[in-house]
Amino acid sequence: MSTLSMSMKFPVIQGPLASNTAASSVVCFLLFLLLSSASGSQQDGRPVVNLVTMESSGVQDGGMTYHVRFLKPLLDIALEDAHDRFGKYLDIQFKHIETLCGPSEIGALAAKEYYTEKVDVFFGPVCDDGVIPLGYMARAWNIPVISPRGNTRIVRNTTVFPNIISLHPYDKYELVRFTAFLLELYSWSHITIFVDKDNRQLETTGNSYYGYFQTSDLFWSYIPIYSKTFTRKDYDTKLKEASLTSRVFVLIMETNDVRELIVRANKLKMTTGEYVYIVPEFLGLARISSDVWRRRDGNDREARQGFRSVLYINIMSPPLSVYEPILERLSHRVFGNTSRKYLTAMINEDDTASAEEVQQTILTGYYNAIMMYLQVANETLAEGGHLRDGVGIVRAISNRTFQGIAGPFHINHDGHKDTDMALVDMTDPWNGTFERVGTYIAQEGKLNLNPGVAISWPGGYGPAPDIPQCGFKDTLCTEYDQDEDLDSTNLAIGLSTTMAFVIVGVILGVSILLRYKAAQRRRQLSWWKIDFDDLQPMKRNLTKSTFSSVLRQSNTNATETSLSACTVCMYKGNLVRQHSITGGQFQVTAKILREFEEIRDLNHPNLLRVVGAVLDGDKKVLVTEHCPKGSLQELISDNSFPLDTIFLISVLSDVVKALTYIHKRSIRYHGRLTSEVCLIDSRFSVKVGGYGLNSIFDRIQQQSKEDGRERDKLWMAPEHLRTDGKGSQEGDIYSLAIIMSEVISRDEPYSSDKEYLTTKEVLNKVRACEDPPFRPAVTAPPELVQLETVMKQSWDEDPDNRPTLYRVAGILHNIMSKYNKAGSLVDNLLQRLEKYSSNLEKIVDEKVDELRQEKHKSEELLRQMLPPTVADRLKAGMAVEPELYECVTIYFSDIIGFTEMCSELKPVQIVNLLNDLYSTFDSIIGNYDVYKVETIGDGYMVVSGLPTRNGNEHAVNIARMSLALLSVISNFTPIETNDERLMLRIGIHSGPVCAGVVGLKMPRYCLFGDTVNTASRMETNGMEWKIHMSGSTAEILKTFGTFVMKRRGEIEIKGKGSMETYWLLGEKEANPEIVVWTGSQPQPGLTPITTITTAPTKETSAPGP
Repeated sequence: MSTLSMSMKFPVIQGPLASNTAASSVVCFLLFLLLSSASGSQQDGRPVVNLVTMESSGVQDGGMTYHVRFLKPLLDIALEDAHDRFGKYLDIQFKHIETLCGPSEIGALAAKEYYTEKVDVFFGPVCDDGVIPLGYMARAWNIPVISPRGNTRIVRNTTVFPNIISLHPYDKYELVRFTAFLLELYSWSHITIFVDKDNRQLETTGNSYYGYFQTSDLFWSYIPIYSKTFTRKDYDTKLKEASLTSRVFVLIMETNDVRELIVRANKLKMTTGEYVYIVPEFLGLARISSDVWRRRDGNDREARQGFRSVLYINIMSPPLSVYEPILERLSHRVFGNTSRKYLTAMINEDDTASAEEVQQTILTGYYNAIMMYLQVANETLAEGGHLRDGVGIVRAISNRTFQGIAGPFHINHDGHKDTDMALVDMTDPWNGTFERVGTYIAQEGKLNLNPGVAISWPGGYGPAPDIPQCGFKDTLCTEYDQDEDLDSTNLAIGLSTTMAFVIVGVILGVSILLRYKAAQRRRQLSWWKIDFDDLQPMKRNLTKSTFSSVLRQSNTNATETSLSACTVCMYKGNLVRQHSITGGQFQVTAKILREFEEIRDLNHPNLLRVVGAVLDGDKKVLVTEHCPKGSLQELISDNSFPLDTIFLISVLSDVVKALTYIHKRSIRYHGRLTSEVCLIDSRFSVKVGGYGLNSIFDRIQQQSKEDGRERDKLWMAPEHLRTDGKGSQEGDIYSLAIIMSEVISRDEPYSSDKEYLTTKEVLNKVRACEDPPFRPAVTAPPELVQLETVMKQSWDEDPDNRPTLYRVAGILHNIMSKYNKAGSLVDNLLQRLEKYSSNLEKIVDEKVDELRQEKHKSEELLRQMLPPTVADRLKAGMAVEPELYECVTIYFSDIIGFTEMCSELKPVQIVNLLNDLYSTFDSIIGNYDVYKVETIGDGYMVVSGLPTRNGNEHAVNIARMSLALLSVISNFTPIETNDERLMLRIGIHSGPVCAGVVGLKMPRYCLFGDTVNTASRMETNGMEWKIHMSGSTAEILKTFGTFVMKRRGEIEIKGKGSMETYWLLGEKEANPEIVVWTGSQPQPGLTPITTITTAPTKETSAPGP
């Protein structure tokens, strides 16, 4: 390799290696190898230090851009400073390589540099795809890799990557550490995490929190947020859901989405001091201002009030002024004598990263990395060490503080840069301004509160309580508690009166208190009670998951009462499973109540939640949550569904997590663990059921056939088989070992022995103290040998020799770390499950979706033909009896001259004209409580007051609708009539009618009675541009006092004789203006609506001539 001295520019190699031919690559490799072996490690008496930086031009990672055109001049500056500081001790040789950031490109170039140029250290790259393969290769070569921004979630594993130093300025793990510190500081143990699944960066941060809380003793829940589709109602639902388990919410969401959630929380009265919202934020302190809540959209006041409950934790950033010297030098080198302002503008020209982020990432990362390494390298050589001892170099860098551009920085024992955090609160609620109230020193693991500045807790009561006084579900308080102060006052008055009243008051108070405590206890003991009528049965074929259709639907020996083969029901809008409890009398005893009490507060993502039970009446069922993917036994026994090592290990890890949680709770052990009670939910996570409730599960087990009961004992530990014991923690570990054997063999336990042994004979051999003990015959593939070892230890005959769950979890973690190289476990599982899913699942999904869509269309069509209430009765198979309505209001209208118009237009034009007209009408009538009966030609019939009665509002709705239709048609100029306006004539009448459905084919909802005929006569005897109504309608409208009417007088109505009728002119507005229809045909350019600002005329109160 040709290298340049420190005073010269460093050489740049453009990759990848694919630009060379294979033959030339081999020749070059041998030539370089000879030259490198001939060269010495000393030059002019100074040790040679070979530095290589590897970076990609324009690499983007997580929304940040790394500008290589600024990186090269920066490295020149760093090397000049390094030469001034270390040049007399070290001969520094440097090369910068630009390449694609793929694993193959990085790996090929790294190998070339190592074998030909004797590289001592690699700097970079910043991309995850590059740093991972480089880390593996560096471990094999035992040389250090210093990444200015490596993915800390991956490289933090010092067992896998012992040679990597990370100077990541935005370490998500530090956010998690500080959050955990706050939770412990304020004694918060019930937590809910809100994570935006539509944002890749936020989801990654959420995974960091998820991984930490899984290994903690906190009571936590995880709520996904889909910001791209969530409505206000969705946020309300999620907030209410979270309030049932915690009062401390961690919001891993974008700023705008945080504001939306806080506004909804304020409307739900969840920002008064009982709740606290912790927001991990990468923004600098200067960017956390009133802008986070101020939008000027009408919700700023509620947002400002709600943000009082928000605590921001963000990464401490040094002031930009500390970068002034280096920026001036960089600006001069890039732009000559141009001001540094041009550099900042150029850095931000694509608006992908702030100047602060670019300075921290590029300047601090690369510059500090070079200076830090050379300092340690100089010290190592002076002490007689070797630069090729990568682990030793990393050890020398760790647990140490170095001086950087922005000041001192500390590298912790894991080889990662410590990142200090700021705690930010709205200290001025009136102005909505934020201020840093404390600083978390990562190196010391403590929070330093700023003097004179305190957190402004809403309500002034201090930090929110971990558990509310009345419990999460208000089950610990009653109205008696609210009246406690009043009772105390009355008691004080009684004491001042006589001792007799004191005695009576005390007795009364004690009696009430005891009754209250007893009632409270009864409520707590009956949390599980469910009304059987609330369970809505569903057809199995509609609820069976598509994934389960690929798997075996049920085990051949499984019974209909097993957890994996129960009826699916709807309960309060959620899918649940009901497990029948039969077999004679079943009484709710104190023991059963205690068992329900023990599981009441059990909450873990890998436990099957018990919803409740029905234990009275003829029907007795246990209700649990529904896992649509079937049981673990079905999954692993189906050879048509390929599963890889990572998936199988993750499944076992879920079971271990569930058992670990159970062993820490009052129930102490599971006792009936099998692969059948390990169910797969919609996210392919395992949920363990069958825990606790021994009395109920024993009864369910007794219902199964004898073969089924014997088969369940295949997972039972031998010490319990011999004594018929209920179980133990060691017995659970034995059961876990049997499940491991199923995972390894992908078959039922003892499957190879069942060819010549019955289940009972297998159990007898397990009970017997054979040497060696009789266990499933399993041979693990190479990748599962370590699992086979822990499996055999876990089914040891002596319970004391079985490993603990913590040891099992550690071994599973090691196996997972070995094979999970492609990213997060969730990503890996999703990729494989998508790959392995059969085409049948897709077909079934499509058919089910088509069926639902067609059903929805049919229902919508029926609702368009009939009133919704009538349609619902017909769908339910109920008869629709004719019904008499005492008073409704009917509207008729037609277009004057429509017959002559039809003779001049083509049929298609007539259809288009009527479609446009009635589409306009239909869009208007939707604003009123009316029902469109039918349209015949130009006739339009509407009714109000049926099928749902509305008092006298039917006349008001029809009147207002008529005014609205008359107003809109005045501006309706169809092209078919050459912009000639249509003349609408309206008639309305109020009276009794009979309504019902007529016919079986194309059923119609029809109205019968003289009221229909009279309303039609009002229309035919009306005039264009006017609303003609009967006296009965006018009398109803007069009672409201807002409508303007004019008496037309008595006219002769065919079939009715002489009738007194009215014109409806308009309605008063609230201003109080009166909008009145003039009654004349509108002139071109004029509106037929006039506004009268004077007081109502006599026409509004008394009939005119």
